[in-house]
Amino acid sequence: MLTTLHAKILLWPMTIHPPAASTAQETRMARPKWMRKAVAAGREFHVLHQDRQAHNARNLASTAGVLLGIVAVVLSASFVPATPYLLVAPWLLGMLYFSIFILVIHECSHDMFFYPADRTATRPWNRRFGQIFSAPFFTDYVQHWEKGHLEHHLRPCEPDDPQDRDPITGWPLAARLALLMGMPGSVLVFNPSNQYGFSWKRFGFGFLGLVVPALLSSWLIAWHAGVAILLGMHTLQILNLLKKAQEHGGGLAQAPDPLLRSRTYFYPLQRLTSPFNIHYHFEHHANFRVPWYNLPAYHAKLRTVVPLELQDDFFHHRYLAQAAGRFPPLDPSHIYNTSPLPRPPASAPAAR
Repeated sequence: MLTTLHAKILLWPMTIHPPAASTAQETRMARPKWMRKAVAAGREFHVLHQDRQAHNARNLASTAGVLLGIVAVVLSASFVPATPYLLVAPWLLGMLYFSIFILVIHECSHDMFFYPADRTATRPWNRRFGQIFSAPFFTDYVQHWEKGHLEHHLRPCEPDDPQDRDPITGWPLAARLALLMGMPGSVLVFNPSNQYGFSWKRFGFGFLGLVVPALLSSWLIAWHAGVAILLGMHTLQILNLLKKAQEHGGGLAQAPDPLLRSRTYFYPLQRLTSPFNIHYHFEHHANFRVPWYNLPAYHAKLRTVVPLELQDDFFHHRYLAQAAGRFPPLDPSHIYNTSPLPRPPASAPAAR
């Protein structure tokens, strides 16, 4: 189902206005040719070109695996002493919670977690999955994801972006992380859904989905099982803040073209702390209808499109520098004066 916001993004004009503060870029400029090629390169990986049953089976099986992981970590409290358990389990649970956000909630917001045979039922099915899996995290799925995430794609990092209007880096990020690691319960203060006002419905479902299982686990398994379930929420928000810093932080909001405000990033722990290929973020913003499992192939294709002199910036390995805010964005004039790579010959080896 094509929403108004979907249509706006798909029909995005090929010209954009740079920020008013940039006096050197006050004239109207065209989207770089290489960026247009990058967007077009994602079409072959589009979710509608995938086998529907295989797509659904992959997502549902992956979700089941994550849920089983959560259950296994919680049950392990029955034989692991409290001290080592509480040093490790909250981090494991937070990574698994984060996996739920990336795999289920995020994919649902793009109507591509589950594809029914009746395409007109796509939005209702994804909304229901999104609401169910958002509930334990005190998250307003419809406002913050179904609507808010598409706003984020349309105007990333702008004042009306409800998800990433101000991705923090450097000392502000360090202070927020320290607070989350040192003050139990502080996660509730920074819940992004708070911006939509208090909701008894959201609070009630969150209580039933998170607090009640934590209490039951403390009673039936071990006291530290319930504590870890709650502390995992802190890990979840820590990972999300680091993700935002990598994707859009460090001045990327000033890029004149919204599609140029994101980066793909690589680091040693990416399989654990950036699950389901979410670190391929430049690709995701270039074409947000490419499912998570096709993002590596899309990235390989973009290696043949994005100019070589720009690739170290758009596909970077400077995780700590980006988190610290010491990785400045490229000068727009450099981006706009660079040509795409020539098409490789048919005999050329595939990009890796």
